Order: sequence, then structure tokens, then C-alpha cells
Amino acid sequence: MKYFICVLIVIVSGCSGTYPTILPEKNDLKVATVNHKYQDIIEIKGGAVNESSVSVSIIPNDSGLAWNPEEIKYSFGGEDGVNKDYHRIIISGIPKKSGDYRVTVSGFTLGTMYSGKDFYKQYTINIK
Repeated sequence: MKYFICVLIVIVSGCSGTYPTILPEKNDLKVATVNHKYQDIIEIKGGAVNESSVSVSIIPNDSGLAWNPEEIKYSFGGEDGVNKDYHRIIISGIPKKSGDYRVTVSGFTLGTMYSGKDFYKQYTINIK
């Protein structure tokens, strides 16, 4: 019986993992100004993500803002390259109109030692 309980605990603990955390925790990103450069960063922590597991939308579509993963330049063996880090989402651009813009980050972490987990977070950017 003790053996069965030990095996059950190992199986259950193997199926649980940390849930992804989306930062910043608050629901508002930095305030922006119309026709001025804007940049803020959203971080996804607590799991592996890649291009196919992360989705970002910015509403309205013609806002003047766009998102990109952080680009990390490297040099190896005499060759230069760029890695895209989907754990750090950069929102940048020049807002066209005042109002509240909505940024939605969603997706799932990839299963590694633990099974993958879904995540979803919505932010507001106040454009003045």
C-alpha cells in the first residue's frame, strides 16, 4: 500500500507545474502620447514559449503600434545571427489617435518536464 501511495504522489506531482506569469501584473501599460514614440515590455515567465505558442493582438488594428519578440544578437564561429525571445514581447510604435488601446497576450507554454499551460492577459494603454 505504501508503494502505491508513493507512486501515485510521483505521478500526480509530475503532472503539475507552475502556471505562466505575465508581467507586468497590473492591467495597464505605460501611458502614451499621440505622435510620440512608445515602447513597453510584456514578459512571459514560467514556461517555454516560441513563435507558434504566443499570440498578441493590438486593438484598434490601425493604432500605429506593433509587437515583436525581443531580438538577441549573437556571434558564433565567425557568423552573426539573431535569436527571437518570445518571453519578452515589445510593444512599440507611434500611436495615431487618443483613447484606450487594448493589448491581448495569449497562448500556451510548451510541455517539457511538465505539461504545457494556457495563459491569457489583457492590457490597456491610455493614449493622450
